[in-house]
Amino acid sequence: MSSPTRNPRSTDSALAVAAEDHALVSVPTVERKSGYELSLSPISVATALVIFAIAGFTVVLAGFTVGMIVGVLVAGFAVLLGKALGRMAFETGMSSTITSRFFGFGFMGSSIGSVIFAFMILGFLAMESALLYQGTLLMFDLPDSWPVRILLYGLMTLAWIALAVFGLKLALRASAALTVVTLLVTIYMLIHIYVIQGADPMDVFTYGGVVPGGLWPKFEAAIGVMGATAGTIALVTTDFARYCRTRRDVTVLAASGPITQNVVMTVLGSLVVIGGMPEVIDHLMAHDPELSQEAAGAAGGTFVMENTGAFFVIFAGWMGFVTIYAAQAKAQAINAYSGSLSLVNLIDSLTGWKPGRAAMVVIGNVIALLMIAAGILEQFAAYLAYLGSMTLGMCGVMIADYYLVRRTRYDRATHRVEKWNWAGVITLVLSAAVGTVLMATDVFALGFLVSFALALAAYPALRSLLPEGTGTTFVASEEAVEEAV
Repeated sequence: MSSPTRNPRSTDSALAVAAEDHALVSVPTVERKSGYELSLSPISVATALVIFAIAGFTVVLAGFTVGMIVGVLVAGFAVLLGKALGRMAFETGMSSTITSRFFGFGFMGSSIGSVIFAFMILGFLAMESALLYQGTLLMFDLPDSWPVRILLYGLMTLAWIALAVFGLKLALRASAALTVVTLLVTIYMLIHIYVIQGADPMDVFTYGGVVPGGLWPKFEAAIGVMGATAGTIALVTTDFARYCRTRRDVTVLAASGPITQNVVMTVLGSLVVIGGMPEVIDHLMAHDPELSQEAAGAAGGTFVMENTGAFFVIFAGWMGFVTIYAAQAKAQAINAYSGSLSLVNLIDSLTGWKPGRAAMVVIGNVIALLMIAAGILEQFAAYLAYLGSMTLGMCGVMIADYYLVRRTRYDRATHRVEKWNWAGVITLVLSAAVGTVLMATDVFALGFLVSFALALAAYPALRSLLPEGTGTTFVASEEAVEEAV
């Protein structure tokens, strides 16, 4: 009996479908998944190296108690955002930026959201690669030379492309395995700090932070670092909500990332960072004998945010090195995946050309390398804050359109999509600009929250002045979104 032969064309077709991963079509019902399975995607992002940095730096600034209170508040806010946006993606079956064609921005207007989302997610891709690079240099005592940069960044880029290019299934599988590795080595480091070395965890729980003054300065500092990421995790959640089977699955998915990022990681990040700080301070003083204990402590706090990979390597050696790569590989797969979806919408909405998602994975990684070359790591804190104004402004417009203007009414057969929803575009530009100016001029450090509130309030008013069809035309339903075959 002869064995069946494999059809090469069938294999190629299956790989092509996996690579495209419904980038420009609605996810069919048969491919929908449970919220628990999908939750691996935001959890992967929420346990990344940069989140260790944000959580640890928040506690360094504001202390453990204030950091935890802010973590719970930001988590609650992000869950509400993720659930609100996720329901829209569940209804359309589309990614966050393509969903914005239907709610808030219009077909071509969604390109603005794509630019914001791509800037956000590829910025994280860039920052986290740069953090890994710094940790690798320290681990192997390598010089920061062009040959080393080309080698390390080249290998990392190839790895992120390989993990992201074949769609959701591979990304989730990689995330599951590497999340387990991350948690196991983190637990090992905690045992090393608090059992083997005998550090007292109460020193962490009673830590008061370095920000001087009363409660409000500490609270403002913590919100300023952590709060701007609420829109980020909500938009990442929305990209995967298109795969949910039910609205309950949307809720499970929306809760998983923010709770992990802002509550679990605040506890783990503070235990690791505060507990590992003495070794980092000793390392800094050994390399600079003129550095005082107080100055080394201040430098160590900055080290957490700007050089997290090296921080882990200094106090945990090989285990720290394994941690940073396990934490990053899964998150970078999701970052590259979501970034490619955004770039696909950007090109399609502006030009009508439908690029392959696999090609956009490659282009997204190239953009991330350019951002590294431009020095994004040195502007980390400012990047997070200004990013928050844009992402929360975008979230506010979409939520206002779907819930306040349309009252959650959506029927794909009758829904009309404008080329430009000028009310949404104007609201986004205005709200993001106001929040950015408030922060840039030091008038209000939490300007990104103003951007969100202003978007919610301004969009319904502008929509009444600029109703559907004002200054634009409508696109055919099959042009706005294709049905999956």
